Amino acid sequence: MIKKFTALPIILIALIAAIAFFKEKKPTAKISLVSNSRCDRAYQIRVKSDVIYAKFKFKSAGVLRDVPEKRGIAVIVADLLSRRINGLSPAETKEKLAELGVNDFSINASGDDFIVSFCALKDNAAKAFEFLSSIFDDPKFSKNDLEFVKEKYPRILDADESHPQELLFEKLMSVLYRDHNYGLSDSGTSQSVSSVTEEDVRNFIKLNLTKNNLEVFFTGDMSQAKIESYIKTLFSKLPRAFENKNDDISSSPLSEEKEDTIHKKNMENVVGIMQGVRIDKLNKIERAATRIIIETLFDRKTGLFCEGLRSQNIAYEVDYHFLQRKLSNVLYFTVYLDKKDLKKYKDYLKNCFELKLSDLNEILREKKRLIASSKNGFAGVANLDEKTKLDSLPFGEITLEILANVAKKIFDESKTRTVYIMQ
Repeated sequence: MIKKFTALPIILIALIAAIAFFKEKKPTAKISLVSNSRCDRAYQIRVKSDVIYAKFKFKSAGVLRDVPEKRGIAVIVADLLSRRINGLSPAETKEKLAELGVNDFSINASGDDFIVSFCALKDNAAKAFEFLSSIFDDPKFSKNDLEFVKEKYPRILDADESHPQELLFEKLMSVLYRDHNYGLSDSGTSQSVSSVTEEDVRNFIKLNLTKNNLEVFFTGDMSQAKIESYIKTLFSKLPRAFENKNDDISSSPLSEEKEDTIHKKNMENVVGIMQGVRIDKLNKIERAATRIIIETLFDRKTGLFCEGLRSQNIAYEVDYHFLQRKLSNVLYFTVYLDKKDLKKYKDYLKNCFELKLSDLNEILREKKRLIASSKNGFAGVANLDEKTKLDSLPFGEITLEILANVAKKIFDESKTRTVYIMQ
């Protein structure tokens, strides 16, 4: 596919060489379980650093907890809790965080989980955690604060003013997940947001920010005893009970139309195309195989799909993402190209995804090492937990049969939808 994507042996050699690479790759750090009695799970990645990174994940407490009549409440709660900490004004809160050496502070509920994360200087960590503990044990906000935050929602995209990528993604999710939270805006509707009361917010906090669904990650140079003291400081007053819901994705169909178009001004000669495939179930081994296939095909510099587009002078770069959520996954990629090349691109897509992963054992004997080495290490402590989990997927357990089955899911035309944006 360096010159023609349908050169199947080259693709398979690349995939199998990637398997060899990932089988030998070592994780950048080790995740250790920390014994404690105050949350569902606590983990540590111990590395030499003057900075501590902390992530507190209340599982299934993000937009999965939204109901139609109160849709948007999860992001409203996240906004409220980050606005006014320990009784300080919003401006004073920012000043205090800076004084304590807390950076990249974020509360996010737009995904499946409700996540609080930040970096803190090691020497100030105890004071920082003491200050932040009020978020969980005594959140301070008033009715006026709530009304102020509600003015920001819902976030409504405008066809002419919003970025094409945002418009494409919102439309793609709506056609991949009809009548499900995944296909709806996380910020709700004007009607649902206006109905959220102060009592609703406090009930949401009480029912969803609990010990039983809390997962904690710490990255940095600290003892397990120190971590336990931080957990005690932060979460000693959290309620324990959490009511699990039987979330179901099977009742959410894809749209019947496989293509949709957004019309936007000032795009006379350019068209944007976002294509995505919905993959509802993947175990850990399948996730590892998925990563191999995605990186082999879509890496911006070496990806075979990208090289094929460049070699045919259709588009220079492909923007791709693999969105993993509790109930389902989406692989989607975007290109922008000249309108005159639209048919050429469609023909290219049709050819390149008619893969038949056959006679893999013969290909295996011809495998080449396309990736010569990997560089271990990391640039910083933030989100090192996610990188470590990704690197520790069971690549060594991947078989050719698993690779073939995962490829069928990725190239499943019945689960694929395409959205165009043009004038």
